[in-house]
Amino acid sequence: MTASELHRKLLYCGYDDMADYLRNSPFNRCIYNIVVEFGLYSGIDTPMVEIFNEAYYQCVHVNYDSDPGVNIEKRYLKEEEVWLGSFDAAKFVFGIVWGFLRCKDARTFNEKCFVDHYWPLVREWHDEELSYVIIKFTAGDRVFPPRKFRPMPCPVSELASSYTDDDSEAWKEVTNNFSQKTIERYLEIYEKVEDQHTLLDLIELAYQASGSKNRRVSFTKLREAIANGDFHQAADDIAQYEEGMDLSYKEELDELKKEFEKLKDHHEYEKNRMKHRFNYELEKLREKLEQVSLDKIRDNDPSVLLFSFSEMVEIVKARFSKTAADEFSNMLYTLATKHGYLDEEICETIDGIVPTILQRDAHHQTINIPTAQQVNINPKEVVNHTKEE
Repeated sequence: MTASELHRKLLYCGYDDMADYLRNSPFNRCIYNIVVEFGLYSGIDTPMVEIFNEAYYQCVHVNYDSDPGVNIEKRYLKEEEVWLGSFDAAKFVFGIVWGFLRCKDARTFNEKCFVDHYWPLVREWHDEELSYVIIKFTAGDRVFPPRKFRPMPCPVSELASSYTDDDSEAWKEVTNNFSQKTIERYLEIYEKVEDQHTLLDLIELAYQASGSKNRRVSFTKLREAIANGDFHQAADDIAQYEEGMDLSYKEELDELKKEFEKLKDHHEYEKNRMKHRFNYELEKLREKLEQVSLDKIRDNDPSVLLFSFSEMVEIVKARFSKTAADEFSNMLYTLATKHGYLDEEICETIDGIVPTILQRDAHHQTINIPTAQQVNINPKEVVNHTKEE
């Protein structure tokens, strides 16, 4: 087992299904929609659930780092690239991580170190789009990351069943050369006393197999601390995990929201303006091409009688019955498919023929009998009782 694998097992083993992230989490659903809707995820082969697993793992990893902010490119980004087998996927993960931590309420010292020291890499690569979109949209939708990123360790029994002495170097690296303080932090992750004892047994086996000379670690004292119930800090913190904002953070996000709303309104205006302009130009171009095609055919064979698609549709709408219009629509679909003209606009035009005729006929289906006192209508007889003069 490598140190990278062991770290993930101890800190955050993650989920197998994306639904576990989206269920009951407005924040995760917001992030998911952002990366999908903006096409930011395109070109990356890594499954989305693995992207989320890695993003949350790294957020937990930052807080368990004994050297926060040191050599981030090698210790985080390069390690992630090796793990995922893709530099683009690794950058994508840390775009999410930086966005999470940047818009997080009350950052820890470790998180602040990471945010500050990862930023120069973002600027160097001109790769801040994902992070800024996350910040703007979470502020706009008023959804925020957890105040504390909760570890999700794998069952300690899984670690015990797969342990070999060959894993000792991985344990040595993960525990920072069997630092007692680091070991204590890992013990705090597991809530049950029996799990803490099993984990400590594994660490002691790795300590002995590695031949480490670290005299500062006392496994006896650690076992006494477990028996005294000293390692429940992380378990107690779990009950306090919640989303929220302090006042200064709220003011900052309010400003981001205002900026976001301005950008969104301007974007919507420009999008609608371009859409209307495009549709207008497209219709003019379609009419011009249609007329050019007709003129060209007429020039080659003046005896050919031709009508444009638009002309025929308008005549049908004005004069045909519903039954005839149905037949005409079927004919148009057949011809359009045959000649390769079946685009979305053609379909909408054909589909609109019969509804227009039904609406047209509805205006004429009225009964006007101004002197009738009573009108009885049935399929066989109409009886009109008029008022006596």
